[in-house]
Amino acid sequence: MRVAFLAISFFLLSFFLFAEEDFDLELPSQVPNLFDDLNTVAKVNREINDELPFLFNYQLQGGYFAMPSARMAKAGTFGFQYSYENPYQLYNLLFQLFDHLELTGNYWLYTGIQDVTLGEKFGTFTDRAANVKLALLQKQDGLPELPEFAIGVNDFIGTMRFTSWYIVATQTFLKYNLELSLGWGNDRIKGFFGALAYTPFRKSKIPFLKDLTFAVEYDANDYKNHRDEHPNARQVKSPINVGVHYKFLDFFHLTASTIRGVDFAGSAAITYNIGETKGLFPKIYDPTPYVAPIDNEPIGILRTKKELGQELAYAFQEQGFETYTIIQTVNADQKDILWIKLINVRYRIEDEVRNRILHVLSSLIPDNIFEALVVIEADGVPVHQYRFRTPELMRFQKGLIGEKEFQVVAPLQEASGKPSIYDGAVLYRRKKSIWMLTFRPQFRSYWGSASGKFKYDVGFISGPQGYLFDQIYYDLQLSYIISSSASDIGDKDILNPSQIVNVRSDSIRYVQTPFHVVNGYLQKSWNLGSGFFTRLAGGYFELAYGGVAGELLYYPVQSNWAVGFEVAAVWKRKFNGLGFQRKVRKLQGIQPTYISYWGLQYFMDLYYEYKPLNLDFKVSFGQFLAWDKGVRLNAARTFPSGLRVGAWYTFTNAKDIVNGDRYHDKGVFFSLPLDIFLNKSSRTRIGYSMAAWLRDVGAKAATGKELYQTIYFERYNQNPVFY
Repeated sequence: MRVAFLAISFFLLSFFLFAEEDFDLELPSQVPNLFDDLNTVAKVNREINDELPFLFNYQLQGGYFAMPSARMAKAGTFGFQYSYENPYQLYNLLFQLFDHLELTGNYWLYTGIQDVTLGEKFGTFTDRAANVKLALLQKQDGLPELPEFAIGVNDFIGTMRFTSWYIVATQTFLKYNLELSLGWGNDRIKGFFGALAYTPFRKSKIPFLKDLTFAVEYDANDYKNHRDEHPNARQVKSPINVGVHYKFLDFFHLTASTIRGVDFAGSAAITYNIGETKGLFPKIYDPTPYVAPIDNEPIGILRTKKELGQELAYAFQEQGFETYTIIQTVNADQKDILWIKLINVRYRIEDEVRNRILHVLSSLIPDNIFEALVVIEADGVPVHQYRFRTPELMRFQKGLIGEKEFQVVAPLQEASGKPSIYDGAVLYRRKKSIWMLTFRPQFRSYWGSASGKFKYDVGFISGPQGYLFDQIYYDLQLSYIISSSASDIGDKDILNPSQIVNVRSDSIRYVQTPFHVVNGYLQKSWNLGSGFFTRLAGGYFELAYGGVAGELLYYPVQSNWAVGFEVAAVWKRKFNGLGFQRKVRKLQGIQPTYISYWGLQYFMDLYYEYKPLNLDFKVSFGQFLAWDKGVRLNAARTFPSGLRVGAWYTFTNAKDIVNGDRYHDKGVFFSLPLDIFLNKSSRTRIGYSMAAWLRDVGAKAATGKELYQTIYFERYNQNPVFY
């Protein structure tokens, strides 16, 4: 009877309250002037964006206290939360991958219970959980009168101590500042649950009261009978939790409530939409697009070729480009053209690159030049080119066409080869830098060691990189660890020792001394034409491996797919110094044996980009470092801010057993453009990746700068004209 009453009440209340609301968005039959039209648009926008405060539960899911709701944060939202839900403490992460897909992770601490398996140094017993929630229907899907619906699974991988699956519906009543949810779950969440939230001061003119919400929920967690519950959590006097949510400055969230009728709980969270942000600071140090002086004087007595070369090189440098070659030559119709090679050192978006080049050329191209071919180079390889015809440039200068038209008039093309100096005149030439000193901080983290839950090291990486003979790229990087807590971490998993050749699981030994030569290698890349690229590389590729490598890639311009083949012969480096190991450890049980080893990894790579959602996929078939054969799947999404988030999963024929189950290498990664934190544009990215376990199955060695990544980021356009 209770279940039927809750369900009937939910839907009757929903339709009753909506019957009272006025959803008349009909436009007037006659709009007398532009201001009325603008007011109507503003009213519609306000109603579309009008919503109740978004609430998070103690696991950083859209929800109340212990229970979830069907609501979702905006795509790109990242959050961190600390929750105290006696007898648990939780550290939580949130990432909203899509408007309809919520991902959260929890690190549970069982207060007062020691981990008897990993020992005294590990301390309090802990568990990790990953959760997913999928929205089936949201307000923005076009049916605002209906409730939002979502399904979810809590703790779906690993030990699954807190696993549940559920379905939930949520209705908001803006006129009454109410939010109502009703759901049903199985496993830890057992049966029906529901919640009601009220934001009484939402329309208040007092800012600090607007986002104060009171909530009550029926908590369906089966604390008494769930097998993995903390002993102190089994006491339940009431399934009703009552409390308050408060949001301020749009980023900070505080929550406090009763829990199980016997205790109090609370949380503090910070959230930020890092996927949609335009940056923390305005780009005040970016140059304005070139506007003056305008000089379209033809090449001749009054404007020499050398003067033109200097003018263009200076203007491009001011705009954030390095100019390396300008040649005056002729095309197939014997018309004079300019061939220009630039390196983009500042901008992440291909549209921005085209537009800034457009402004320079429209202002400075001589009127006796028929067109300009501008080749963009990255990491020593010509990636693509633009073709700017002088008549269109002059029309742009006069304001007859705009930047958007040049996405069609001057689209990306395959890069043309450098003209022979015997077929033209060199207006400008400079060589690439022989060396440039780089510096960046370094942070590494280690989770789940028997010597402690969390270990780290902090230091820096620095060294020169540049080009030898203007052709061969080199990179030499040295690192120094300033502070580390990882010196007592062992180099094998006592509970689950890897039984295949130890190509990665002993990697901790590389970072237990302060100074390292991280890498030192040479690489030469070529654009073979017609969408084909290749490279050769050799040297110390990373802290653990060095050798030789080659890659062939087919990635034509305007294509959303690519295919490549890569091969590398690598040797495992010694844990100290520059030498290589002739034999590598292989455990028999927990006893070490040593076998002769050199690694041969080879892959056929398939790439696909789904541009409407800025998703890209990579599938690699081949052989990995431990001689295991299989496939590795990568998927990532790039957000408007430049944030790139992804995951990988590997299937191979190697049998690696972890906690009684066969383990497949998997993990998550992200990279973030540094200019989010700067007041100027920058192409520099910072990244982080984390595997579920440090194992040997499905392992790959770095082999230098990958062609696809170089080309992908140079061609990246958030809103391409051509798909």
